[in-house]
Amino acid sequence: MELYSRSEAAAMLGITVRKLDELRARRLIGYYQRCPGGKVQFSMAHLEKYLQRIEKSPRPVTKSR
Repeated sequence: MELYSRSEAAAMLGITVRKLDELRARRLIGYYQRCPGGKVQFSMAHLEKYLQRIEKSPRPVTKSR
């Protein structure tokens, strides 16, 4: 399994590292950390699960007059 650094994961999501850290603190995205204070890493599954969570359904098409 390939793991990504904070900067790599943030780039893949199109957000800043600071925003990624906020998402982690709010427990909105999963991550791996071997020991407290250690390096934080993300798997593709973590990133995909987060993207699925924030995905919005398209609005239905309405006819305008």
